[in-house]
Amino acid sequence: MSRILIHEHWGENRNAKIFYKEEFRDGVPSVYEVDFYEDKQLRETRQMVTDGIPHSESYAEDAAENWCLGYIP
Repeated sequence: MSRILIHEHWGENRNAKIFYKEEFRDGVPSVYEVDFYEDKQLRETRQMVTDGIPHSESYAEDAAENWCLGYIP
């Protein structure tokens, strides 16, 4: 399993890092993960998956942007 940083988004006091996470065991597909930071502290890591179905890279980018803009509390 490896985690590859592919994008970063920045706001005033928030930033987000988007990773591509390769997983090849037990039928788990590769997914995107977003690390949400506030005041330089990691607040949460979210896998971009709903009901076991992985979302696209653009979905992960939208989540990161929404975090940085303050739309995600």
